[in-house]
Amino acid sequence: MKKIVLMMFTFIVIHQYRSQDKKAEIKEIDVELKELAISSPASIILLGISPSELETPKSKKAIALSLVNSFKKNEGIPDTYAFEITPYWLLRPKEMNSLKYAGLKEDKEKIYKQNIFNELNRASFSLGFVRDLTLNSDDDIKNPTFAISVRGTLIKVRTQDNIKRIIKEDSAKKAQLKLISKYLSGEEEKEEIQNINKKCEDGTLNLTDCEKELTEISMKLLKKYEENNKEANDVDYYKNLLEASPLLAVDFAGGYSTFFSDNKFSSNHFGKLGFWLTLNSGIDFTNKKKPEEEKKLNFYGIVRYLDDGTTMDDNQQFFRTRNYDFGGKAELTYKRFSISWEYIYRINDIENTFRSNGVLAYKVSDKVYINAAFGKNYGEKDNLISFLGLNWGLDSEKPSVFIEPPK
Repeated sequence: MKKIVLMMFTFIVIHQYRSQDKKAEIKEIDVELKELAISSPASIILLGISPSELETPKSKKAIALSLVNSFKKNEGIPDTYAFEITPYWLLRPKEMNSLKYAGLKEDKEKIYKQNIFNELNRASFSLGFVRDLTLNSDDDIKNPTFAISVRGTLIKVRTQDNIKRIIKEDSAKKAQLKLISKYLSGEEEKEEIQNINKKCEDGTLNLTDCEKELTEISMKLLKKYEENNKEANDVDYYKNLLEASPLLAVDFAGGYSTFFSDNKFSSNHFGKLGFWLTLNSGIDFTNKKKPEEEKKLNFYGIVRYLDDGTTMDDNQQFFRTRNYDFGGKAELTYKRFSISWEYIYRINDIENTFRSNGVLAYKVSDKVYINAAFGKNYGEKDNLISFLGLNWGLDSEKPSVFIEPPK
């Protein structure tokens, strides 16, 4: 009689469970990538009219536009424009997942190894235009200027702690996906019913408790599913881990510019040719309990060679100088704000000089960023830095990577 009652309750539970609306599909978790700001394109940095000259590739946008306006000019119309494209984000492979994005791959010994050249294929190309490049304080003619550039990350080394946290978080998400899969397929329900029936048959539970356990199993599993589904899709902390400050990153950049003196096509001149490396390291203070409150302290260093053909002599003739730049920057990020100070020392054929300025950046939205700078530029004349920049991305949606469901 006891077995008959148990069979009846089991049948009722299975019927109720299967009649529930479980149209949801088992799919990967979508992790939208985050970014503090869209960096000034290398073409603008080459021309020396960027709010900051120590920039790293921060943007995940396939296409980005930049406007830079100098407070020294009062036309009210932005003087500098730039267009930057990153082919990787236009053509990124569909099989890209979170671990591949982080440059982590499991070897035969089930140990994750880091590919330090993982971000090399995410190089960007930019085209910059300046309506009137000021060459010196006595320059009163129009000098439209064009610049092209390339920029990317040559090497990125993550900290061992960051790697362990990424692997741990990824494993936890996959475990949650596995539980969700078992619920949706009915496998978890079968296991739970078998466990209850076994306890009922061996006398661990009496008939009343068996009835109660079987009756409540549907609600119990549904609640468990909802909790797992919510936790699996809470990826704010995972985003921070993927974009955490590196132990060391080495970025490369290079570009060429040309300008047209006196606004004449026939007066085309060599502008600038530059190559540089930017080093980046930092500390991430973001709390797991409040992952939306980004807190970072980053440090940058730069080594640059610049062949500059925009210098004029006393006879108003252009000549070329070789410049060697060395410098650094400290940057503090808190939530939507970023504040930094940079110093670059320049050695050239004429004089040794330096650039020192502060930069403030604010994230208005995921697509719009504002930055401003104030300080001293190279040289002793007309050396005030006073910029206001506006950058925005053209992507219709945020780039994302995936946490794949277990096979």
